Amino acid sequence: MRRAFTLIELLVVIAIIAILAAILFPVFAQAKEAAKKTTDLSNCRQLGVAIMMYANDFDDYFPLTNFPAPENTWTNHVQPYIKNRAIYRSPADNSSNWPPANLTATDPTFLTYRMTSYFLNAYMSGAQFGGKYATITSVAGPASTIYLAPSPDNVVRDHFAPFFWGDPPEIPDAFMQNMTWDSAKQETKALKIRAFTGGANYTYVDGHAKFGRWNQVWWRNIPAGVYAGNFDPRNEGNRP
Repeated sequence: MRRAFTLIELLVVIAIIAILAAILFPVFAQAKEAAKKTTDLSNCRQLGVAIMMYANDFDDYFPLTNFPAPENTWTNHVQPYIKNRAIYRSPADNSSNWPPANLTATDPTFLTYRMTSYFLNAYMSGAQFGGKYATITSVAGPASTIYLAPSPDNVVRDHFAPFFWGDPPEIPDAFMQNMTWDSAKQETKALKIRAFTGGANYTYVDGHAKFGRWNQVWWRNIPAGVYAGNFDPRNEGNRP
């Protein structure tokens, strides 16, 4: 006759299962985040290649942003080189305002929804500094200058403006600085700088993409004319 489990034996089994779960669940969570991070990095690289192709076809010029004309968003201009709008959405993006699946890009309401998880660096949009940094060749260090960066969830925009960051910012504007810069933490509020554990993936002007932490990409060398570290088109990669 089979002996039934005693209460103590059952409690021991339950305790072992609980211990194993406590050990394994964080591992599964880490593996899931690693997979998302890898997919996100792939998106960044593909967008970098598409932007390089666009610049090659348009005399070295970068695409425009959705300010002041929403239809000029870089996501529309680069789309012919990607042919897949899904790539604009990061797996780390939890926004609730993406356009409905049955809504086409030609619909008048399409541009009122979130267009991309990745924002374009407005230093190189052509709308600032008289278009001084609107071409790839005008950027001092293409391999060290960030062009696309992850945005906070639910923001309906397609660019960020590093020239409003820092104390002092390159362009003094109390409203924009307060909206995009946290002086207490000395970091931007305009990007999702910790999209993944400790940092985020960034696309650079030369088309490559890599992971970086905020303290690695943000620095200043104002005497040399670099106000925004790796976001500044005047940086040559020689951080002080």
